[in-house]
Amino acid sequence: MVRTSMLLALLLPAFASAQALQVTAWKRPDGASGKPVAFEQKLDPKQTAIIVCDMWDTHHCYNAVVRETELAPRMNLLLEEARKRGVFIIHAPSSCMDAYKDHPGRKRAMSAPKVAKQPFGIDQWCYKIPSEEKGVYPIDQTDGGCDSDPVQQKAHEEKLIKMGRNPKAPWKSQIDVLRIDAEKDAISDSGFEIWNLLTDRKIDNVILVGVHTNMCVLGRPFGLRQMAKNGKNTLLVSDMTDTMYNPARKPFVSHFEGTRLIVAHIQAYVCATTTSDQILGGKEFRFKGDEAK
Repeated sequence: MVRTSMLLALLLPAFASAQALQVTAWKRPDGASGKPVAFEQKLDPKQTAIIVCDMWDTHHCYNAVVRETELAPRMNLLLEEARKRGVFIIHAPSSCMDAYKDHPGRKRAMSAPKVAKQPFGIDQWCYKIPSEEKGVYPIDQTDGGCDSDPVQQKAHEEKLIKMGRNPKAPWKSQIDVLRIDAEKDAISDSGFEIWNLLTDRKIDNVILVGVHTNMCVLGRPFGLRQMAKNGKNTLLVSDMTDTMYNPARKPFVSHFEGTRLIVAHIQAYVCATTTSDQILGGKEFRFKGDEAK
């Protein structure tokens, strides 16, 4: 019996890592105002990557920093569990590669075999894909989307200046709450490099977490639009993200309702979404200030 228990203890971690990720996902086949339709997805961990988009060490918008700080611990739990089960983690803190120039994860991304023919425009920001022409973009983000109280925002900018940071673009690295596994993870903000990694590892399923859904998560060269339009089975983890949306702009709803409108737009016109509880169990994450039922 003791030998059997010891054998099981040795085998269980390998068994867990080999298990498929069984998740419920949601799409909106009748447009953003239609009802979300749930369906099951069975993902092979070895053919799945999570891209962590722009979870920077700080941000120019005070409220964005507050929400990211609240979000990060749950995100780290998700990454740890996914990694344990064999999912490939790519950390993508844009414009912060200098901080990782000697990191094994950065070298891993740079040394991936180059794909002979990259998808057209995979190195560029993607503002819209053809399927989005069917809908209307749901929020006005032309003011940049910062929703901070002016006094708090001013104090935040002064703090950034004292730190020697550019208050308009203060990020230098990824938030350190998110652990980067030097032996397994990759670090890149390049569409070319990330496509090389995905191709080399035969990864068909790409999951996005990070900020901000209506800007970087959708538009980056490694974002939802690029992944979806180039044939990857793409998922947004909808409770592991945030938006840059100011409720003083149309459609004059709460910040969190603005996020839900963007998620509905994505479900209808870009890709399916899932939630962190599908991998972690328990309940999906919700920001403390989000009082919607």
